[in-house]
Amino acid sequence: MTVNDYISQKFQTFGINLSEADLLEISLSSEVSGEDEMSPSNIGLVSVAMAKFIPSLLLRATSISENGFSMSWDTKGVKEYYSFLCKKYGLEDTLSDKPKVRFRQ
Repeated sequence: MTVNDYISQKFQTFGINLSEADLLEISLSSEVSGEDEMSPSNIGLVSVAMAKFIPSLLLRATSISENGFSMSWDTKGVKEYYSFLCKKYGLEDTLSDKPKVRFRQ
């Protein structure tokens, strides 16, 4: 399976169809070609790039309706997946509704 196929299928789980530009943006930020095969050596890079892409993806409409065609995303599922990736790869979860506590010394 190619990197682009992997990314597309992961987002399709949530009802999201990515454009070629989206796939290119994710693969460029991962520094892995979209035509490369997914492997244990690049899964981390691709997953981090996907996590970093999700906030901009969620800025788009969560429900689009044109000419009788409507599309809805599982935004809750996407946010949970994003939080999972952030925790797994040590990224800051900027979408979390949880309060952040900072201690001063």
